[in-house]
Amino acid sequence: MGVVKKVVIVGGGTSGWMAAAALSKASRIHQLDITLIESSQIGTIGVGEGSTPYLKRFMDALGFVESDWMSRCDASYKTGIYFDNWNGAGSRYFHPFYSALDVKPAEIFFHCANARRRGVGAHITGDEFFISGHLAKLQRSPKAEKPLTAEPEYGYHFDAAKLAKVLKDYALNAGVSHAFDDVLDANLTENGDIESLHLVSGDDMSADLFVDASGFQSILIEKALKVQFESFSKELANDSAVAISTARDETKQPENYTISKALSAGWMWQIPLTSRTGNGYVYSSNHLTEAEAESELAAELNIDVEQAKFKHLKMRVGMRRTPWVKNVLAIGLSHSFIEPLEATALMVTQWGIESFIKALDKDQADIEEVKNKYNQQMTQLVLGVKEYIHGHYVTSQRRDTAYWQQVSSEQYLAPRLAKILSCWRKGEDFDALLYQLDAELAYFSPSWYALLAGMDYRDSELKLAHEPLDNQLVLQAKLHCENVAKAYFRPLPG
Repeated sequence: MGVVKKVVIVGGGTSGWMAAAALSKASRIHQLDITLIESSQIGTIGVGEGSTPYLKRFMDALGFVESDWMSRCDASYKTGIYFDNWNGAGSRYFHPFYSALDVKPAEIFFHCANARRRGVGAHITGDEFFISGHLAKLQRSPKAEKPLTAEPEYGYHFDAAKLAKVLKDYALNAGVSHAFDDVLDANLTENGDIESLHLVSGDDMSADLFVDASGFQSILIEKALKVQFESFSKELANDSAVAISTARDETKQPENYTISKALSAGWMWQIPLTSRTGNGYVYSSNHLTEAEAESELAAELNIDVEQAKFKHLKMRVGMRRTPWVKNVLAIGLSHSFIEPLEATALMVTQWGIESFIKALDKDQADIEEVKNKYNQQMTQLVLGVKEYIHGHYVTSQRRDTAYWQQVSSEQYLAPRLAKILSCWRKGEDFDALLYQLDAELAYFSPSWYALLAGMDYRDSELKLAHEPLDNQLVLQAKLHCENVAKAYFRPLPG
């Protein structure tokens, strides 16, 4: 592959238009000719309508005014995720978004969590030791009213189709060409590059680089280049989802957190938008039929299953270790998909796009070395996400159904995850291990503490010496976070 000047993106949806928008901005430097081919036959998956804080950076970098694009996407703020019933009925913990505001109170939480796993003290969660935990509890906006030493981290809930439309408008206004067409086949050169795409319209479209954003169809990376897909089905059993929207109380602001509630054969999401609430059940088809999933979800939502209009989705969970092959770059579902438990899909897509744009600045004479490094980094990111997600299941104490008996098994632990869990259970130096593994992990230590302490994952027989903290110090840490939340962040309008 030579110098990239002409780019063809196959597939619309959020991933395709994210790529088009980001590349159109990069075009100011690299003078790219960008065309997006959007199929009228392939719909948008749109399973997850939540994000991590990375999306804020993406939209800010493109120059969007937050209030403008949020209103156009029915978006609400997201301060974190509540995990309900993952250890049985009534259990709950919060996965916060950690920021520089949390450093001191979080250290208190870490100390207490370490004490608990060593057999000293009661079960403790991180909910009240992070600013975002109090923003969720108090229903406060994550936008500070007065200056602070740092800003809290936050994500969004949004309508995926409307976000794709916002990014589409941006890209088209920046000069990206757009065509509704379908790819019949790809014409390959002798060295295996794609020379051109043969389209249903009869046109042939050539480019220096082809971006495969065609979703699970994987038209270019799989069908044309035959790049293998590595399944994660042994570690992550969920392969299906059923979704439905419900009306929300228009007199109240939507909640500023996502709920993930464990059910009999998977988990249910609730994502509050300004226009509706998105609900869904991610489950294993080996343990539940579509009709059974509908019934269980309908019962949770207190709706009539006979009157409800459900949307069913099949998920292929896994990745390709070489998303950049020849002159094809796979992004979004064409590259990888981890079930939407932590809303990481757009983060991985964004990271892939931004890393590719950085690669454009490098010496194209070393393009194979650049590709190899890109592929290694993307693989490491996806494996890191997979291991953290897998950690939710193997730390669960639920054994009430055949599903939970299967997914809580540690039979298929990745070596790195096994090392993390073993260190935690044995009461060893957890921070030292995370520091050692830092470059390999997708999640930082606050997230691991929130998960493992929240799930009360430990050896109940273990008794090790651990200096307890004065209860007053623990209460002061919680109170500090609460006071900051109340003093600097306004309530969401009711």
